[in-house]
Amino acid sequence: MKKLLLTTTVILLISGAFISCKKEKVEEPVSQEQVTSVNQGNGIMETVQRGPNGTNVVFSNWIQKTDPDWFIWNPGKFTTDMLTTSLTDAVRDKGIVLVYFKLSGFISQLPSESMGENIVLDFSFETGKITARYTYGGGSLYGNNILNVQFRYVLIPSSSFSGNGRMISPVDYSNYNAVCEYYGIEK
Repeated sequence: MKKLLLTTTVILLISGAFISCKKEKVEEPVSQEQVTSVNQGNGIMETVQRGPNGTNVVFSNWIQKTDPDWFIWNPGKFTTDMLTTSLTDAVRDKGIVLVYFKLSGFISQLPSESMGENIVLDFSFETGKITARYTYGGGSLYGNNILNVQFRYVLIPSSSFSGNGRMISPVDYSNYNAVCEYYGIEK
């Protein structure tokens, strides 16, 4: 009986030691959205923000181009550049470059064409630069109204496609409000 009592006591002591050494669960705080601002110069501020799947999405402020910013190719054809170090070879080759314009509160994705006004507003891009083009063929927006157009770009790296590739969009990119909501972009 003494042996049974001694064995039971030893088992209880060893069990108690294991139970008391049980590791406590440490709760880790949920990571906050990381937001960083980068001044690209010429009135362009970019925000680098963690997207919904943890990748960085870059978006600019609304950029107001002034008269000296526009280069006139010939009457009715204007271009202006937006320089950005965030438009890397990787984003250019495998990511998505979106450009939106705003005029009198109306926001739309480029390219945009107004046949009634005979106006085309589109863009091209290369590493480090986005070029907006305004082609006028007659209509009411000619002249100083081009100075009222504002631009905003959104750069989405390929890592944000979650293995879907660019073919399956997580959001309708032509819908500015939906893009802002999906990527957490301040409108």
